[in-house]
Amino acid sequence: MNRLTDLKFLFTAVAILEFFYFAAAMLPPSLIPVATGWNLSPDGHWIAKLIGLSLGTMGYMAWIFRKKPHLGVAKGLAFYQMASATMDWVMWLVMKDEGIFNNSLAETTVIAAIVSHYFFGILLIIAINKAKTDG
Repeated sequence: MNRLTDLKFLFTAVAILEFFYFAAAMLPPSLIPVATGWNLSPDGHWIAKLIGLSLGTMGYMAWIFRKKPHLGVAKGLAFYQMASATMDWVMWLVMKDEGIFNNSLAETTVIAAIVSHYFFGILLIIAINKAKTDG
């Protein structure tokens, strides 16, 4: 459990996770449905690219600070992980009749996103509290 709540490890893990989201978002529009199962409109593809750039930037920031994690950055990463997981399940429920998640691959990617973001968010919160009490 010590390794899982080490900020250096978590910053590296978050950087890698967000890089994969960035890479998926940067795929050509014809490949996004194949890779993710998402049925996006042209506007959806544009928004995916914008969000992908943001996720890539966040992953890069986590990568930059991985050797000497900053608590302020850790708090921002934890907030994003928890908020993202929450937004994923809320939007999944709200958009269930819109056809965006109407196949098993899309549902699998959303479930994986929800689980992974809550997992890393909780670990970051534990690590932040541990770092505060340690030093």
